[in-house]
Amino acid sequence: MGLLFKIVPHRFQDTTDIYNAKTLSIEYDDLNIDYARIDIMDESIDEINKIINTVKSGKKFSRS
Repeated sequence: MGLLFKIVPHRFQDTTDIYNAKTLSIEYDDLNIDYARIDIMDESIDEINKIINTVKSGKKFSRS
């Protein structure tokens, strides 16, 4: 598919995060959760605000 995935190893933990090549989220209205986590990597302030507002509203966010 020609997509690049960002790989972030943690120096003091035995874990590595592999981030999707696209910015996206899921709809979580039907999930029984108290908190949602948003990982911000290379987005601008305007993009961050749009992502946060979309996720807070419970809607799905997607950007190629």
